[in-house]
Amino acid sequence: MEIAELEFDNIKVINFTLLSNDSLKEILSWRNSEEVRKWMYNDKIIFLEEHLGFVNSLKSDNKNLYLLIQNEENEGIGVIYFNRINHYHKNAFLGLYSNPFIKKNGMGKLLAKSFLNIGFAKLDLHTLKLEVLANNEKAIRFYKKNGFSIEGTLKEFVYRDNYWIDVIIMGKMKNNLFK
Repeated sequence: MEIAELEFDNIKVINFTLLSNDSLKEILSWRNSEEVRKWMYNDKIIFLEEHLGFVNSLKSDNKNLYLLIQNEENEGIGVIYFNRINHYHKNAFLGLYSNPFIKKNGMGKLLAKSFLNIGFAKLDLHTLKLEVLANNEKAIRFYKKNGFSIEGTLKEFVYRDNYWIDVIIMGKMKNNLFK
């Protein structure tokens, strides 16, 4: 299923491929902020040309979906993305980051509502998986609060600042949506 734009529960969702260059630059500033990139596999600064090229490649990519999430005031509150989408097996890997320049209560709840609605209702996935750095305790608590369970560990999977970091694999199935 292709998602261009949609709205539900005062949330607006826009596919990266439909965004203006100004909007893409703003999102890149979020992604390049220290607060966001320190939790990414790739913690390096991403340059604008690289970012625009990536977004352009999404136009012909049916395995990856990147979406801007806006609140009812049309403020960009974050990004959710689905990678390695497998329509046959009905699964994908989830990722997200919030806009680090807006500090409002409830942003995480809106992002969670977005990825659960889109992943399970719109994309009709059976299972969502995610990978999170083991030292990102805040994210692990957030995902657990939203029904994800720890399923395994990738030992010493990411090398950063002269040390290895484990990666926690978490998952949630559609049938335990309300657990």
